[in-house]
Amino acid sequence: MARKRKRSGDGINTPLDLTVEILHRLPAKSLARTRCVSKQWRTIIDDYIVKNSVVTRSLSQPSPDAPHFILDTLLDCGVVFSYTYSRQIRSERNQIVEKMFAMTATAREFQYVRGLIGFWSCTRGQFTLHNPTTRRSVPLPDTGIPPRRFYLFGYDPLRNQYKVACIARPTSEPEQSCKVFTLGDLGQEWRNIKCCIERHSPFGTAVCIGGTIYYTAKAENQRNVIISFNVVSEKFSHVFQVPEKLNVRYGKSSLVDYQGKLGCICYNYLNNEDMDVWVIENAEKQEWSKITHMAVLQGIPSSMCRFGVTHPGGEIVIVPYFYYYLGSEGYYYNPNINSRRSFVIQSPRLGGTDLVRIWPVTDPVENIMSLM
Repeated sequence: MARKRKRSGDGINTPLDLTVEILHRLPAKSLARTRCVSKQWRTIIDDYIVKNSVVTRSLSQPSPDAPHFILDTLLDCGVVFSYTYSRQIRSERNQIVEKMFAMTATAREFQYVRGLIGFWSCTRGQFTLHNPTTRRSVPLPDTGIPPRRFYLFGYDPLRNQYKVACIARPTSEPEQSCKVFTLGDLGQEWRNIKCCIERHSPFGTAVCIGGTIYYTAKAENQRNVIISFNVVSEKFSHVFQVPEKLNVRYGKSSLVDYQGKLGCICYNYLNNEDMDVWVIENAEKQEWSKITHMAVLQGIPSSMCRFGVTHPGGEIVIVPYFYYYLGSEGYYYNPNINSRRSFVIQSPRLGGTDLVRIWPVTDPVENIMSLM
């Protein structure tokens, strides 16, 4: 049946199904701008152009306008946060474009989840969300948990929700405090949940895989462990005992999404030239597999120990873990063909002597959702 357009005093009314079909074809940034036209347009996009579909489309067709690296730059005036993405120009070369999004007096920790950046200060404790597509930032309400807290940022694939969990550092209290915040929740409040596992001190950078967040921690017996938090059920579950030869230490390894499984990439425990990739094959039985890539890290400074795995390409990204000079090389390693290539991030506003920490974004996508 042919669609009919009705003419009214306000202009031409396009049938809703046709409007939705047209909007589905727009790029993410065009959708974000269209949402600002009117309340009606915003409602149509929010109700019919499912925000998750934009992310899914970006995952299958990665956009050059999505961030590829997050930078934490140490300057005399404080710490500046930015992200970079590559844009192809007419000469077919890739140009690095940088966008600043925050500035503070203290260093921060970062987590990137499906198009959103979450970051916080280890000393001051407030968690802030930033959307690189819409370029909007929103600080979450205070948790009420004392400083020196640790945050987990993840995605619930069943309800299409983003959640943030906040864990208190161990104190003399018998139970470790923990709260959860759901992005978009009408109450806009932190909710108390039970930790229900042994007391521990989280460290390092967490990773969210299929609705579960994994992070490293030091248990009360001083052993390093890996703990999981289910974003859907909001429960802590597995405490993975780390194999003796798995070098899980702050600044020495990275948890990664390795083909949909929890992985950990680190230096080989015998030398600084080989790279080990550990993967959990059976979470219930705590069965690990290990692949050693020989001489991959040969000639690379020992400070280059923050790792990531690109999706869907499967390349391993190698960048400095601590503050390092901007303009220093990073690396991509392709395990399928045993090939390593280097890259350099350059900023038009910074010199080669500026100190920078780098977080690789291994699954860059665009996301038009409103943060609040």
